[in-house]
Amino acid sequence: MNKFDYGVFSKYISDDNITDINYNGQTIWVDHIYEGRYQVIEDYTQADMENFCYRFANYANKQFNNSHPILESETDDLRISILHKSLVSIGYSISIRKTPARLRLNSQYLIESNYADEELLNILKELVIKRNNIIISGLPGVGKTEFLKYLTKFINANERVITIEDNLEIRYPIIHQDKDGVMLKINRQVSYRDAIKASLRQRVDWILLSEVRGDEVVELLQAVSTGSSLISTIHADGAESIPNRLLHMFPGNEIVNDKLLYRIHETIDYGVHIRSEISNQGVKRYIAEVVRFNVAKNKVVSEVIYRREGGYNH
Repeated sequence: MNKFDYGVFSKYISDDNITDINYNGQTIWVDHIYEGRYQVIEDYTQADMENFCYRFANYANKQFNNSHPILESETDDLRISILHKSLVSIGYSISIRKTPARLRLNSQYLIESNYADEELLNILKELVIKRNNIIISGLPGVGKTEFLKYLTKFINANERVITIEDNLEIRYPIIHQDKDGVMLKINRQVSYRDAIKASLRQRVDWILLSEVRGDEVVELLQAVSTGSSLISTIHADGAESIPNRLLHMFPGNEIVNDKLLYRIHETIDYGVHIRSEISNQGVKRYIAEVVRFNVAKNKVVSEVIYRREGGYNH
């Protein structure tokens, strides 16, 4: 779909520093890596946006009307979601997420931008080289997936990697063409649980799961406990809360389950929490804490090995 004319959205799609473009029925908002989220001023009408929606539906060869009010499609670099006006109070809702097959983050940028210092990056590099299981936490929009992609630089080329996603964003085999990687995309017939179980029959060394969301945590911990290594992301307000977030995803689980919590601390090695701060100077992302999970003397232990006190400027 690279030949499709995105009209008013084209300039934002071509800007490498913009990650998301959203239209709410009245105005366009963009997410900029350095400047944060802001509204843009453009000369367009609701009729122009309606025309865009139907042109794209025709190009994607998908129905889009009152009976089929949700249109979702992907290109090599974009994930597009459009909601029909029958669902939206004003006009149409359009969301364009850019998912380029490249690494936006590198060590020099992370150090210079105060995202993390060199010592911390070296520690995280060693954790990957030694095949520790890592979960990256943070609120939506902080860049968890981008940091996951950065960590994949340190996976050995001869270690087989399988990515599992509902929308392709990690793109490990494309970014690292000299490494052994497979991309799995779940669908209505194949769930996250199915994909994780299938990956175990594919001589997998690493499972890169885009996000831990629900009951797939059962198969995930089983896969890791049998020797596969893991890097994934999760929505959480701190690295120390990762085990409890995982615990509450187990189907039929009580609020407190010491046996499951013990198993989680045995299986997941480290949590890395990312935060962002938005000001007039733009958005600043940084690693806020790194926590090691362990079991000692039959008790679960969450040991903070790094914490940035005071936010971005510290």
